[in-house]
Amino acid sequence: MSRLNQSQFALLGLLSFGAMSGYDLKQLSGWSVGHFWRESYGQIYPTLKKMATEGLVSRKNEANPGRPDRYVYALTTAGRKELTAWLRKPPSAEVPRNEFLLKLFFGGLASPSISAEHVAEHRAQCQRALATYKATRKRLEKEAANDPQKPFWLMTLSYGEHMARAKAKWCDETLKELEDRKK
Repeated sequence: MSRLNQSQFALLGLLSFGAMSGYDLKQLSGWSVGHFWRESYGQIYPTLKKMATEGLVSRKNEANPGRPDRYVYALTTAGRKELTAWLRKPPSAEVPRNEFLLKLFFGGLASPSISAEHVAEHRAQCQRALATYKATRKRLEKEAANDPQKPFWLMTLSYGEHMARAKAKWCDETLKELEDRKK
């Protein structure tokens, strides 16, 4: 078996909740892990096909009267074993790519008002993220009240909330500093 990549582990993890089509996986990931891990349809379908070939997931054709058939994928014993082994390993360190910070780093080459616009938009993004997290928390409380995974979902949600609040506070401080530079 070839070495698995992060996308494969993300999909194996999502399939641990139950059998799903590629479309179902994209929808679930959008409101759950999509705040910190994104997969496109262009990644999901080839990855599922590859994992089916490798025996990590099974694939079943499901007829949809009046609509095209769809493939539903389920985690196999081998897939669960790979997922469990991956969960035991420490996460690898990643260097983030952040265009916003890159532009701010070089902000001295432009007017402070340009950097201020970027920071203000970043702050607005943080506020939108907080609103989304609030809706997600409400949805989890309603739809996953007794799910044993819920505490872990709330932990990752809390991380996002803390990060968004901290970034918004940083934006406020940075906007003040940029305003002071105009004087």
